[in-house]
Amino acid sequence: MATIQVKGQPVSTVRVEGNTRPLNGKSDIPLLLSFPHSGEHYPDDFEANSELSFEILDFPNDKYVDELYQARSELDLLSIHANFPRTYIDVNRHQHNIDVNMIKNGEEWYGRIHPSGVKSGTTLFWSKTKEVFDIYSRKLNHIELKQRLAQCFVPYHQLMTYYIEQIYQSHGKAFVLDCHSMTQFDGKLRGRKQRPEIDIGDRHGQSCSPQYTECVADVFSSLGYDVKINGRFLGGEIILRYGWPEINQNILQVEIRRDLYMDEDSRERNQRFKKMQEDCSAALTGIKTYVEQSVS
Repeated sequence: MATIQVKGQPVSTVRVEGNTRPLNGKSDIPLLLSFPHSGEHYPDDFEANSELSFEILDFPNDKYVDELYQARSELDLLSIHANFPRTYIDVNRHQHNIDVNMIKNGEEWYGRIHPSGVKSGTTLFWSKTKEVFDIYSRKLNHIELKQRLAQCFVPYHQLMTYYIEQIYQSHGKAFVLDCHSMTQFDGKLRGRKQRPEIDIGDRHGQSCSPQYTECVADVFSSLGYDVKINGRFLGGEIILRYGWPEINQNILQVEIRRDLYMDEDSRERNQRFKKMQEDCSAALTGIKTYVEQSVS
């Protein structure tokens, strides 16, 4: 198992929780949860800008999202979790989404270069937090970045591929819920407009069946939330990699607005956390019921 060093101790870069019976071809339900951005273990070799407070450095992380969906355990669902923060390496970006300006001899990077997100600092290796703070006060080298790819990015996607394939082989179809959070307001480039409470991304119907999107939108709407489909986020690399409704492999991205359960700046849970957690449990129960009916 790949590991990172955290305070001198090895920590697995990825963990799998819940029902692992797909290993034996006996999965009860073809539903998998993905938590790519809720990791809280900051590696010793991150060496981020020492002038940044932890709250600012941690700001991009989808903190507590895995806790919101804690009902996954009692519902006997499988989930995959990145244990590292997204700013260390973002598994929801393409592996060639690189900002060469943050790398020593960046023009000699071993792979291809797809520079989308460079201006906002949100590439595979993030360079900015809160749009204005530099995450590093140094240039990163090729060896450390390739190590992050090998130890974090590759294992995450290997496990996603493996378990989705196991589920698919068992049922002839698979459903994935990719779990995220978003800030209350858009960034500067989008005019700081307030975002919907729940935003569901399915690449305009390209990553899953319309029925799956409708199911997830309806369960959150029925709980009283303002829900938009592809309102702010279409879905990232995970959606693009694993969403193939043409072969009954369905995945969508769910973004929950952070002010509904936490203080974005202090990173603390707020008084609405328990209510949001209860509603996510209810939503997950409804989604599971839909998936069960789809294979009955």
